[in-house]
Amino acid sequence: MALGPVGPIPTGPNLLRRPRPITHARAYGILLGVTFLWAGNFPFGKLALAELGPLTLTGARAVLAVPLLLLAARLMHGPLPRPTRADKWAFVLISLTGLVCNTTMWYWGLRYTSPINAGILGAGAPVLVALAGALWLGDPLAKRHYVGFALTLGAVLLTVSHGSLEILRTLSFNKGDLIILASQWAWIAYSLLGRATNSRLPILTLQAGAHVVSAAVLVPLALLERPWAALAQASAIGWGVILYAAGPLTLGHVLYYKGVSVVGAGRAAIFMNPMPFLVIGLSWLFLGERVYWYHLVGATAAIGGVALATSK
Repeated sequence: MALGPVGPIPTGPNLLRRPRPITHARAYGILLGVTFLWAGNFPFGKLALAELGPLTLTGARAVLAVPLLLLAARLMHGPLPRPTRADKWAFVLISLTGLVCNTTMWYWGLRYTSPINAGILGAGAPVLVALAGALWLGDPLAKRHYVGFALTLGAVLLTVSHGSLEILRTLSFNKGDLIILASQWAWIAYSLLGRATNSRLPILTLQAGAHVVSAAVLVPLALLERPWAALAQASAIGWGVILYAAGPLTLGHVLYYKGVSVVGAGRAAIFMNPMPFLVIGLSWLFLGERVYWYHLVGATAAIGGVALATSK
């Protein structure tokens, strides 16, 4: 037995031997499963927000995810290395832009809007990342990329206006939609910092360190929402969503990067494109959300825009 960061860890030959390579077929299955996992966060998160505040939900998720990520990093990459100065900065920046800002703001916005709207608006995030990457990191752009930007912008305007010219004219948007859009800027920073970081740690170890920082930041902030009262009164649904977010959703990131390592980022992105329609279907199934024409048109435009804007 070896002593790991979360307790004794078996070190027998069966546990630490190199795993067999993942086939392309299995990688595609993993990516499809991850897409469903992430799409489920939209309707399930909406259910949890009826009982828990955004800070409480994100803070509890971070606290529970830390030991899972540390254990997974230990098993997949061996003993955890002593973090360098660059590693520590990466932990802080990824934490603040990811779980602390993006995820907390996303839950805050979801409280006031429908999961379908959130799904369509969130689908445009890769386009914003591509645009910011071109401006900040000098990524080249072609004409098709600009067409993709325009399509995605059209999808966003159609969604936040609910297909109404009057809402666009008077700028009387739903505040939840605007918060969801604002959260995407934190996602841009999260995505670009992940590319620009000088840390040499594996992505799983980086995520584990970032979640440690997130828990340290979010737990004190969550006290503003009196989480002891909310958690004590939370139903099985509220606790179930916390466990869902801390376990399957968090490990879904690990599985996603595993799939990317086998089939490449381009092919992996294809599995993310149907996300808006999965969110629409799951929201209708579990919440009885009404689906309007602008949802379907907006989701289609968002998928087309992302495909064009992120194409190589």
